[in-house]
Amino acid sequence: MRPTIALPLFALAIAASATAAPASKPTTTAVAPSQASVTAPARKAPPTLPTARTVDTVDERFGIKAPDPYRWMEGATNPELDKWMGAQGDYTQAFLAGIPGRDALRARIRELGLSYGYPSGVQLAGGRFFHMQLNPGEQLPKLMVRDRDGRDRILVDPASRGSDGTHASLNSFAPSPDGALVAYNLSEGGSEVSTVRVLDVATGKDLPDAIERVWGEFTASWLPDSKGFFYTQMAPAAEGTDPMLNMRARLHHLGGPVADDPVVLEGGHAPSMKLAPEEFPGVGVAPGTPWMVAFGGGAHSETRVAVAKLADLDASGKAATPWKVVAEYADGVENVSVHGERLYVLSHKDASGRRVLSVPLARPDLRQARIEILEDASAPLIRMVDARDALYVERQTAGQARILRLAWNSKQPTTVALPYQGWVDAMATDPLQDGLAFELSGWTRPLAYYSYDPSSQKVSATLSSVYGGDPSTIDAEETEAVSADGTHVPLSILHRKGLALDGSHPAILYGYGGYGSSQNAWFSPSIAAWLERGGVFAVAHVRGGGEKGEAWKTAGTGPNKMNGIRDFIACGEYLVSKGYTAAGRLTASGGSMGGVLVGRTITERPDLFAGAHISVGMTNPLRILAAENGANQKLELGDPETEAGFKAIYEMDPYQHVKPGTGYPAVLFTIGLNDRRVAPWMTAKMAARLQAATTSGKPVLIRFDRDAGHGIGSSRDQVYDERADVWSFILAVTGDPQFQPTVEMSRSGP
Repeated sequence: MRPTIALPLFALAIAASATAAPASKPTTTAVAPSQASVTAPARKAPPTLPTARTVDTVDERFGIKAPDPYRWMEGATNPELDKWMGAQGDYTQAFLAGIPGRDALRARIRELGLSYGYPSGVQLAGGRFFHMQLNPGEQLPKLMVRDRDGRDRILVDPASRGSDGTHASLNSFAPSPDGALVAYNLSEGGSEVSTVRVLDVATGKDLPDAIERVWGEFTASWLPDSKGFFYTQMAPAAEGTDPMLNMRARLHHLGGPVADDPVVLEGGHAPSMKLAPEEFPGVGVAPGTPWMVAFGGGAHSETRVAVAKLADLDASGKAATPWKVVAEYADGVENVSVHGERLYVLSHKDASGRRVLSVPLARPDLRQARIEILEDASAPLIRMVDARDALYVERQTAGQARILRLAWNSKQPTTVALPYQGWVDAMATDPLQDGLAFELSGWTRPLAYYSYDPSSQKVSATLSSVYGGDPSTIDAEETEAVSADGTHVPLSILHRKGLALDGSHPAILYGYGGYGSSQNAWFSPSIAAWLERGGVFAVAHVRGGGEKGEAWKTAGTGPNKMNGIRDFIACGEYLVSKGYTAAGRLTASGGSMGGVLVGRTITERPDLFAGAHISVGMTNPLRILAAENGANQKLELGDPETEAGFKAIYEMDPYQHVKPGTGYPAVLFTIGLNDRRVAPWMTAKMAARLQAATTSGKPVLIRFDRDAGHGIGSSRDQVYDERADVWSFILAVTGDPQFQPTVEMSRSGP
């Protein structure tokens, strides 16, 4: 990883890919539910929905009794759970197949979605322009390069790399500083555990080097001479049940045996930079400088930082490099850059809106830091990247992006004029070249990349999208709901133009609320199929996200997690009160950490929602330490081994708040069985408890994909098939007569 990019937030949901935004002009006339006249189809005899056995297990700690009747479902290898899940999946497939409008809806989602082709993930190196490209009609993005002569070439096509009936996924990549090589992370079957391979850009052929057990987000960090790189590797499975523990940063020289790669930083073992087993170590070298930066991080935005000169690296495997620790988590550092002999950091310590500080690398004392860009509490700084000419910093203003340019040795930043007001989700630079490339999009604006030339101060289009629909038919409103404690919560609402606010429309309220991750405007056309039917799609920017800076994140994290749930409820109430929908047509949607948000919302206010969709959800956080990737969640959720942590997590735990004899909304859970971020058994436990408890007669179902994981790397067919199933389910449970299922609930057992 480059020093300009902090270690990735390790358990984020696929918000932008799993829930899409606007819209297109319909090619067929959609009939609103209130106008339809449909004879209900005859009900078919359903397969049996199995009940799950229970066990008398109760965790009694710190004065709290936490019953866990489905504890037996835990564990990565569980034949009894596999059998139960298979029967659940069979029932769900029969139920969904019995929804009459599903096939037509899927066809429309595919039509709109596959008409969209777009670039992503741009990186600059050696005068070359590297990026991912997903073309119209294709399933998976390819790795491309734009050579110095302006021609585009395919470097890696993952569609040709799968084996045993599974598909390959290109998780990430990193070009060498000279642009001659690219290291890329490839995985299969939806798993994000990847193999790093190295490709010669000129010939398009792989080198012999291949490094296994690398998490897909952890890219190689090249040495300045392009002859090797640092990488972060998962621990061997034999060392414990959770391979996310005791990761190690290693150094690979091209052509050398991977088995001989020395460990240069390791969780739990580093003598000069102490790391806990759950911390993820990483090392990067800033091109053009003699300095290395070491990281320790995890599922949170803050990063521990240390520096050392590359010449002082101990490559003996003893991890004895003399690191100087610059920042601990309490220093609130989220992003760093190295230029010359100074270290630049983006920090939220004593500055909720963040500020840019710098220190000399020879004496990196943050207490003596120079302020480079001041905080603006109403316009948080988001990210920064460094080029040869300047430091480029993104600022958020009322959901819109601004880009600041701080020329080296300048005291005041200037503003880069954007082509239109939208959201910048990525910036890319080459530290050895001038200028910037950035991605720009909006709720109704397809994604495109632009380049900024500092010599002319002009922005020009570099890579554009192709889209077959008409996003101008969609309105995107920005408003606020008032939460229970009086806090104003931003709310984005998408619907077709001219929508009557009469409460007749089905609505999806999406939220996340974790890790300080902001749900800023994104463009994805497949949701147009939902909007065409008169549906409403809204995004609740609840506390726990980063929309209003660090204070907004902190106010929804750990012991404050319930604030985000109350914010989400307030947004739902707003949609009902203003006539966008009604309680009988309102549904909740969230995934991953959003499973806490949506799961806890429907246990708190089951009367407000007709249905819910929880994707790869964290629904039993009290048991995180029994799950893979669990210890990594302690900074976000709390530590269940402590009294404060146990009580806070118990309060937010959806599974623990399911009450027998309650009329719960209809719920569709979706998971991939290869998920390595959130254990699939959490979904199984939550679904089983809801099925046993609910008195509403509404379905609680599990839909799973055996060739998928957390959703990252899924093909477009997988995404669109799931989306059609979810939206058909929502239309069915919110009363659309064209989507009434032909299969009723049927249960075996007591």
